[in-house]
Amino acid sequence: MKIIAKALAVAMVASSVTATSGIILPAEGFAASKSYCRAYAKNKANHRAGLPQVATGAAVGAGLGALAGLAIGGHHSVRNGLIIGGVGGTVVGGVNANAKWRAVYNNAYADCRNNM
Repeated sequence: MKIIAKALAVAMVASSVTATSGIILPAEGFAASKSYCRAYAKNKANHRAGLPQVATGAAVGAGLGALAGLAIGGHHSVRNGLIIGGVGGTVVGGVNANAKWRAVYNNAYADCRNNM
């Protein structure tokens, strides 16, 4: 249960933290270069995707695994379900985080090239 509490705490903190991009936009009327837009998109994607998805996946997976272990029965089943579910949830969360990062990057890059 300590693992679930820690994973949920990490997920809540990670989801509540917001950050600004820290990149200065070019003056109006000047086109942004490809290298500028790559850096802008990478920074935006790094701040919008990653740890929250992985932590949430781990927490949800661990919780569901523990519930499955409880349904199967026995103290060891709960522990094993918690561990297996946590690992599985982390993997699924990581895949989701990667897909979200790529989508945010692509949208930010296209927006930068078209509108800046």
